[in-house]
Amino acid sequence: MAGIDKKEEIMMHLKSLFDLDNLIVDMQAYKKVGFKIEEDIGLINLKKMRAEILKKIPKEYSDAYERLRKRYPLAIAEVKNGFCFGCFQQLPTEMLTKQKDIVTCPNCGRILFWREE
Repeated sequence: MAGIDKKEEIMMHLKSLFDLDNLIVDMQAYKKVGFKIEEDIGLINLKKMRAEILKKIPKEYSDAYERLRKRYPLAIAEVKNGFCFGCFQQLPTEMLTKQKDIVTCPNCGRILFWREE
């Protein structure tokens, strides 16, 4: 991908994986409540997409993501005003300069991302 570095590409894939996981969980919840979903075709397609994205992420990051996903419903947390929106703890000041790096919250361990404003 031209114009973005490797870390930005990995983070983009992690965010996509996160979004897909949320869609899969939502669809499964809708089925439990009684909504009619096209015979799991949507779920199967989402799971295939998830597997494809997972292949694009280096093993160290995908393993960390999967571990976090088992621990928390949300493995990735946004940072706003210096706070992790996973655990709502203020981040150390030196972490706020690492917006281009792939970092985890020192309190909860979630992968952090900063939204472009």
